[in-house]
Amino acid sequence: MGKDRNGAAGADPEVAVLTVALAGLLEEDSASPAPASTALVAIARGRGADAEPVRTLALRRKGTHSGATGSGAAGDDMADRRALVYSLTKTILAAAVLRLVARGVVELDGPAERWLPELAGRQGSVTVAQILTHRAGLPDYGGQADYHAAVAAGATPWSGDEFLARCGLEGPPVGSFAYSNIGYLLIGRLLERAGGAPLAEILGREVFAPLGLASASLLRDRADLDGLFFGPSPAFGGAAVAEAYHPGWVSHGVVAMTAADACRLIHGLAEEYLPGPLLRRMRDGLPVGGPMGGRPWVEPSYGLGMMVELDPAAGPYWGHTGGGPGVTPAAYHAPGPVPVSVAVLLDGEDGALAEWMAVEVLHRLRSR
Repeated sequence: MGKDRNGAAGADPEVAVLTVALAGLLEEDSASPAPASTALVAIARGRGADAEPVRTLALRRKGTHSGATGSGAAGDDMADRRALVYSLTKTILAAAVLRLVARGVVELDGPAERWLPELAGRQGSVTVAQILTHRAGLPDYGGQADYHAAVAAGATPWSGDEFLARCGLEGPPVGSFAYSNIGYLLIGRLLERAGGAPLAEILGREVFAPLGLASASLLRDRADLDGLFFGPSPAFGGAAVAEAYHPGWVSHGVVAMTAADACRLIHGLAEEYLPGPLLRRMRDGLPVGGPMGGRPWVEPSYGLGMMVELDPAAGPYWGHTGGGPGVTPAAYHAPGPVPVSVAVLLDGEDGALAEWMAVEVLHRLRSR
C-alpha cells in the first residue's frame, strides 16, 4: 500500500481505492532491467478556485525497501523528494518558448535560423514549431554507442558544441517525425538568445514562477544530484546514480522537481498560463505511428513539446514521459468538466509502468 502526503491512505475512500489499483500495477512483473520499488504519484483535480490541493501518494512494492537513494534518512517524507524529470524538461522548454511567442518576441512559424545560425548551412529552412514537434530533420544521440559509453564511464559531459559536432545537424527528411534531443538543445539556445538571459533564469521567469513550482530548478553540476530521488541503474553497476551520473549528459538541460510540482506544471499549462490559441497549438499533436507495444498509447501523437493521445476513447490526454538513469517521470493532463492531472515518479527505469499508472489515475478520476 502507500501513504499520502498527509497521512495514511484510506482517509478518502476514493483515493484508497485508487491507491490499491496503483499498488497492484507496481506489484506486477516488469521486463525492465531496473524495476521500480517506489512510486510517487501526485494528483490535481479541478480548476481555478475550485481546484483541490495537490495530493501525493507514496507507494512501495511489497516485501522491498525503497531503492530510492539520497541524503535524507529513511523516515523522511518521500513526497517532498525532488527528482530529475528528464524529457519532461522538453515540455518546460516548449512552454517558455510559447511565452515568448505570446509576447511577439519569437515567431512560431518563422524561420528558426533567425535565432539559430547553427542551422544556416542546411538545405532549406525550418520553423521553430518544426523543431518543437521533432519534425525539423534533426538527428539524435540516443542510439550512439559513444554517448552511452561515456555516460556509463562517468566522463565529463560533452559541451553543446561537441554534441552538435558529434551528431551533426542532418537527420531524417524535414516534416517526418524523428525524436531529437539535439533539436531541444537548439531550443535552449534559442531561449537564451531571444530571452536575453541564461536558460536557468529564463525558465524561472517564464515557467517556474508563474506556475508556482517552488521546488523546480535547472541542474548543471554533479553535486546538484545530492539528495534527489533515485533508484539503482544498470548503467553504473552498483554505484549510486547521484555519484556516477552527470546532469550535463541531457544535452538540452534537465530540471529537478517534486512529483507535486510536476503535477502543478502539467495542470497549470491547461489554465490561463498561455493564450487559448497557443495552448491549443501546443496540444494539437500530429500522429507519430501506431500503438506502442506494452504502453497505453492507442493513437500517439506529438504537439509542441507534448505527447498527445488522439484516440477519443483512450484519451484525450497530453503531457510527457521521461527516462534516464535511476528514475522515470511521467506527467499527464485530461481535460473535462473536472480536469485531472497526474505526475508519477518511479525509482526505476520503466516508462511503460509510469504511463500505465498515470493513465489509471486519469481514467478513474476524469469521469468523477
